[in-house]
Amino acid sequence: MDLTTLTEAGWDPLTLVWKPDPSHPVLGFRCCGVDGCAYPADTADGLCRGCDATRLALGGHDMAGFCRAGVQRRQWCAERLCLVCRTPGHERPATGSGLCIACSATARFRRQGIDAYVAGDDRFAPAVAHPSFGRCGVAACNRRAHNRQGLCAPHARNWGRAGRPDLERWGRTEGPVKGDRAGHVVLRGLGPRVVAEVLFGIQAAAAEGRKTPPVSIRSAVEWLRRREEPSVLTVDPATAGSEASRMFLAFTADRLRVALSSPEREYHKDVWDLRPWGHSGRLSFAGGGGPARRNRRRARPVTQRWLREAAKRWAFDALATTSPGPAQQVLWVVGLWSEHLATRADHGERAAELTRADMMAFLARLGSMERAGQLSASSRSRAVEDLARFLRDCRELGLTGTGAPMAGLADDVAIRRSERPRRPKPGGDNDTGSALPAGIVAVLLNEDSLGRLERGFGPGARRMVELLAGVGRRPDEVCSLPWACLDHDETIGADGQPRRHPVLVHDMPKVGRLGCRLPIHERERALILVQQAQVQAAFPDTPTEELALFPRAQRNPAGCVPVSPNWLSRTVRAWVDALATLDLPELDLAGRPVAFDRSRVFPYAFRHTFAQRHADNGVHPDVLKELMGHETITTTMGYYRVTAKRKREAQDRLGPLQVDAGGQAVRPGRPSLSASEAARDDVGQVAVPFGVCTEPANVRADGASCPFRHRCLGCTYFRTDASFQPQLRAYLTSLLADRERLSAAAPQLAGWAQRDALPSEGEIEALRRLIAGNDEMVAALDDADREAVADAIATVRRHRAGLETTFPVQFRGLVRQSLPDVFPNVEAQHRSADSA
Repeated sequence: MDLTTLTEAGWDPLTLVWKPDPSHPVLGFRCCGVDGCAYPADTADGLCRGCDATRLALGGHDMAGFCRAGVQRRQWCAERLCLVCRTPGHERPATGSGLCIACSATARFRRQGIDAYVAGDDRFAPAVAHPSFGRCGVAACNRRAHNRQGLCAPHARNWGRAGRPDLERWGRTEGPVKGDRAGHVVLRGLGPRVVAEVLFGIQAAAAEGRKTPPVSIRSAVEWLRRREEPSVLTVDPATAGSEASRMFLAFTADRLRVALSSPEREYHKDVWDLRPWGHSGRLSFAGGGGPARRNRRRARPVTQRWLREAAKRWAFDALATTSPGPAQQVLWVVGLWSEHLATRADHGERAAELTRADMMAFLARLGSMERAGQLSASSRSRAVEDLARFLRDCRELGLTGTGAPMAGLADDVAIRRSERPRRPKPGGDNDTGSALPAGIVAVLLNEDSLGRLERGFGPGARRMVELLAGVGRRPDEVCSLPWACLDHDETIGADGQPRRHPVLVHDMPKVGRLGCRLPIHERERALILVQQAQVQAAFPDTPTEELALFPRAQRNPAGCVPVSPNWLSRTVRAWVDALATLDLPELDLAGRPVAFDRSRVFPYAFRHTFAQRHADNGVHPDVLKELMGHETITTTMGYYRVTAKRKREAQDRLGPLQVDAGGQAVRPGRPSLSASEAARDDVGQVAVPFGVCTEPANVRADGASCPFRHRCLGCTYFRTDASFQPQLRAYLTSLLADRERLSAAAPQLAGWAQRDALPSEGEIEALRRLIAGNDEMVAALDDADREAVADAIATVRRHRAGLETTFPVQFRGLVRQSLPDVFPNVEAQHRSADSA
């Protein structure tokens, strides 16, 4: 417990009273709107019950005037001492006359006024103080007793109204005077343990940002005092009086159990609370665990004692280094194995009697479940891998040794690598993994769909989804973005003026990279600026460096806690399921729209879509790897996968569009390639810069034996198509820039050197003819064919980028042949000009 923080929050350890600041963002409360009233507001009008009743009795009009008039009802006042009995040892509380009960009675008997009684007169001497009755006998009360029963005046009246029960017990269970608890929580009268537990609950609520007004804590404390409970952990919160007290008691008991628990204590239970490991959720070895969630199977019980003990030992070590998800997956298949072993005659209770046949029977059962539709092929493969891992880890942990839970388990009770079914790879002619088709993305991000998202979950959820689709970051990276995540890079433009380019600054904890800078478009910049303005307006008192860009709505008074990835997943799922239609652009054989599988739309799918879009646009895998923050190039290469059928379709589309070095169509009027022509293209050409070469000798030598010294653009064997347009245009720009730069460098270069370095007009014209020829070929197509060609271009660019990474030497030809000059022999032209 943090007593310093509790004291700052209003805890007084001397009086055992907690007095929270009404303006506290979590523990505060709204005061009554009437000037001078210290009670909390209980009604919708912002008044306490007493003031509200007074207003209604006066006619209920003019709320503002009633509040300005101040308190118009009798309120509990602070305790006053008798004018006579106020010396140490003689303190007695005063009544309305200003005297205690005894002094008031004596003054009335003598028929004296108050001043005469106190100071004395010609008949009687000055009054003498009476001995004190001590403090009130109610443990929760801090007032002085005013009678021989040892009770203060308010509690004396309450005791009489209660029928004068046993005073000792009634004093232990009675609450404080109403006037002493306006906005306060009095913990006097509770046991020291209960006081500490209630304070711990208040501390936990403040730390978690859980809105907890004093009225809920006070009602819970009164309930505990009346029942004389020894601990919050021993009560059933469901039996508490009000809903507010039940929620506070349940919350406090839960946080106490977590604080008092540890991984070692959880080990002996059959259902583990994972919070001592720093995770959320539970891990069950006894099965059950509530209804199965989406993509998560219900836990199966592990009935054999030896197997349950081994599973606990394995999970105890696994949770120290991994998240609960993989551990739950492994324990699911262990439970399935336990269920299978229970069919033996001995119910599998003796590990030493298991044989190889038992393992083979279990693997056969998994195959049968797959054929019956109870398991998918990937789930079966994953289950076998997880069980093999579990058995391997148990042997490495020594659990099969003498005295260990799995002692005597035969070595052949294992799963060999050859017995593991292969996990099916994503396939299909148009497979893009988890990436969403462009048509589906267009439907999800149109104004109608995003408007539904905004109406259901707020504008912040809409901006988060738009940003997720635009920047391609991992969902947890977008959720955890700080408020100050937008920066700008400054460059100098061609006109000499500075340019500012927006950059998203974020962390990639998965790969251990902090402060990553991702260039973004103006669209994403505008989204971030609008979200920043909204968050800053919602939390004006919090410094912007502490704010989250997407703060969660609950238990977040300062706006510093971001939304969780789980919340984002639930939001996207509810939003997509609520959409009226989600269809693919194409039609089925009956002419009806093809419905898209909505389960494929989840937050991470937007990241896959972002990566696939860049791969289709020809971004080099090395560049995409850094852009996505992948640890290995193998992950990035998954986006460059091209099936044989899609490659053939691209050949059919681009083959008739090939042009030669003069920009003329190679196959004019040919709608598609025949099978033999496609095969001939596969074996009869070799890749060269900006196209392919069909010269037989060079093809046989894999591009290393060009008889024309690689003068491709002046060669009749050279072919190119529209998929090379970006490279052709980029090289043309480079040539023009080099020509201008070298022309300006005339004083520094000799004449022959300048002529050799300058790109010739022949080079530039040849390049322009090729670009124009490709443009004319594409422009002559109708809209449907042009769209199909665009898809074919994306396919071959992705395939080409993958080849450059997988086979860089063979594809580029930069080792076995000299760096080619793909333009006419400029050097020979210059030598001829010199001779002339």
